[in-house]
Amino acid sequence: MTSTDFAHALVASLTPALPPGFAARVEGDIIRLETPDGLGASTSFAYLDPEEANAEDYADAAWNVLSMAQDVVSETATEPWPAAIGPGLDLPEPGTRVEGQTVHLYFGTAEQPVLTLAPIQLDR
Repeated sequence: MTSTDFAHALVASLTPALPPGFAARVEGDIIRLETPDGLGASTSFAYLDPEEANAEDYADAAWNVLSMAQDVVSETATEPWPAAIGPGLDLPEPGTRVEGQTVHLYFGTAEQPVLTLAPIQLDR
């Protein structure tokens, strides 16, 4: 999977979970997170060479985007995102898990995710 294809797949997985007013967009192999106040953040996947990258490399790249999205949304909204289940609990950490050529994406723990995103199939 090319870095651009992966960026598109990750944005398609992340976008439905973002709160209203936030957006994720792809420009080449760059993912941009946009906020209601016009600020945001971006990251490039140019380093993901499909000839050399393995599923764990893609999972690590996805983790970075989930973490960036969590920071951007939480800081902009001044509320934790995604919200923890129950009062007094810590902010659910982003997580990825690889099964074969599938990257699973979630916040929380793999056993009890707070938010699960659509998985990305790398060998499509």
